[in-house]
Amino acid sequence: YFVKQFMNTKIGRIAFFNSVDENQLLLSKTKENIYYLINSSDKVLGRTVFLEQKSYDCKKLTSALGLISNRRSTLLDVGANIGTIGIFGVSKGYFNQCIAFEPEPINFKLLKQNVLLNNLEKKFDLRNVALSNQGDGTLDFELSNDNYGDHRLRFHNQPGKYNESDRKVISVSVNTLDSILVDVNIEDCLLFMDTQGFEGHVLSGAKNLIQKGVPIVMEFWPYGLNRADSFTLLCDALNNSKYTSMWDLRKPNVKLKFSIDNLERISFE
Repeated sequence: YFVKQFMNTKIGRIAFFNSVDENQLLLSKTKENIYYLINSSDKVLGRTVFLEQKSYDCKKLTSALGLISNRRSTLLDVGANIGTIGIFGVSKGYFNQCIAFEPEPINFKLLKQNVLLNNLEKKFDLRNVALSNQGDGTLDFELSNDNYGDHRLRFHNQPGKYNESDRKVISVSVNTLDSILVDVNIEDCLLFMDTQGFEGHVLSGAKNLIQKGVPIVMEFWPYGLNRADSFTLLCDALNNSKYTSMWDLRKPNVKLKFSIDNLERISFE
């Protein structure tokens, strides 16, 4: 009884998480009644899910949905990790289905298991592939030792802020959204994307999606974008689009006119 009560406190969960050996699987039930298997070696995303008992970044999704007038039935979850956006979005009825993209093998295995744990396998299309502006092929992918949400496609091997040049590198399959979504009703989709700075490359391979004005929710990380030489690609991909409005989810009550100037302004804030 005491152990159960202790684990119901954040202090108890911190103590337990810190005591577990590396590369152990932990089962977390969130306050949203969603189950996630996480890896004890993931000291950021996995640890946060375990300690906070919430789906990681779900507030960003709900905030964005509050700004979008028309409901979409399909969520495109790019950089799905262990599934906290897609599983949350589908289990809460915001979407009927999810196409989830996760290139890293360990995260992808956990993503599959988490979809099964929550009995959502009929509503998910899982793709173990990275997305870029390059068609069917492979790319180098660098792995963070302790932040499993910071694995990234490698653009170069120069030293960086997070010791990127020292990271283990694997090869992952790559494709474009234009190629993968050829049989999907794009107009009924919403794109949620967190690719650690590779967003410009992804959007450069998603011209059909942009042409249709599909709502895009994405991480905007200037350091990652610049390191991957992705910011210019991002601007080029969106420059002649039909988008008219944008929001910085740090200030969701402030509606901005969509423009490359405003994107650049945010990058310096």
